[in-house]
Amino acid sequence: MTRMIDVLFVLVPERHEGDAFIIASARDITEMQHVEDQLHQAQKMEAVGQLTGGIAHDFNNLLTTILGNLELLGARLGGGDEPSVRLLAAVRTAAERGARLTTQLLAFARQQRMTPKPIELNRIINGMGGLLQSAVGATNRIETALADRLALAFADPSQIELVILNLAINSRDAMPDGGTITIKTSNVRIGAPERPEEPISGDYLMCCVADTFTGIHDDSLDQVFEPFFTTKEVGKGSGLGLPQVLGVAKQLGGGVRIQTRAGAGTTVNVYLPRAREDLAPSEASTTARESCPNAGAISFRRAMVLLVDDDNDVRAAAAGMLRYAGHDVIEAANGREALDCLGREGDPIDLMIVDFVMPGMNGIEVARRVRLSRPGLPILFVTGFANTAALAAQTNSDLILSKPFRTTELVAKIEEALRSVPAGFG
Repeated sequence: MTRMIDVLFVLVPERHEGDAFIIASARDITEMQHVEDQLHQAQKMEAVGQLTGGIAHDFNNLLTTILGNLELLGARLGGGDEPSVRLLAAVRTAAERGARLTTQLLAFARQQRMTPKPIELNRIINGMGGLLQSAVGATNRIETALADRLALAFADPSQIELVILNLAINSRDAMPDGGTITIKTSNVRIGAPERPEEPISGDYLMCCVADTFTGIHDDSLDQVFEPFFTTKEVGKGSGLGLPQVLGVAKQLGGGVRIQTRAGAGTTVNVYLPRAREDLAPSEASTTARESCPNAGAISFRRAMVLLVDDDNDVRAAAAGMLRYAGHDVIEAANGREALDCLGREGDPIDLMIVDFVMPGMNGIEVARRVRLSRPGLPILFVTGFANTAALAAQTNSDLILSKPFRTTELVAKIEEALRSVPAGFG
């Protein structure tokens, strides 16, 4: 580390002729400068994260409208007009790619919905062997060094799979002529962080992914976790892989550390919190690859749904999906309209679907008001960016649906909500 010295010179004239004294004072400000640099980087990343979360929320609203209407249009076309069906499928594929990008943005902004539980990290990695080898190609070799007696991690298994896959793909792209990708696990205790992306001191599980090629230049280290920053050629990467890795680790309570040297490869250490010993490790080995309901499934239970969303296009698309699934729909553009609908006689509402982020009263506030007059009414939240801390504290986390969603996902959540016994709001 380059040392930085703050030097003060003072020239003091002596009363005696021909003599003078120079007083010099020096202090080492290296550590002070390091702390200031860390603070500046942390503040920049926080600001970028807030901006990113807002952008992702707006895009998810747009994608909900696009994908919802594509589904309805596809249902009208059926399979008769084959060229139109192909065009429709191409548009849907592009929109779904956009949805995956917003998921990565939300991961960086730490605003995605997670369901952490005790997991066996080694078993998840072993279960990904075929997927990883397929992703990195035949010219790259994957080696593992998994620790014995590894503690249980407290994490979301599906997100951890994405983290490992992202890192493996980054390593593959860094080695165009092939090489070795090594995945290691261990129980570690680390000291105070030296960079904003690193976790606080404590005990963690470490998942390490290392490659054997070019490494990351020092000038890029402060930028590699910023969304859309990439050193890859145009069209070779979105610049969202490492930001997603960092967002997942930080949201879980861990962090990331990069060790790299030009020409000597890169090692990315992901630190995950340990599960408490009193947590039952049931289902710890599952990888949570849950498939969506059958594409053709339509609800078998008709309900009167009060749909509350301030975005007119999103509300119209969701209402069309609900009616296509066989439900009756009453629409409200805000919380006040929703409460007025509930207060009217003759509207036997069975379920309320409410957007979490709305001007005036947000979804949580609307739900609190509803509980006063209709404590038994099931409520399903939809959100473009799931602030899980706020939502999970107020409702069953299973009754949250992230935008964009398919008709089958919406129908499945409605069935779940109608079967649920709602808890009271505080």
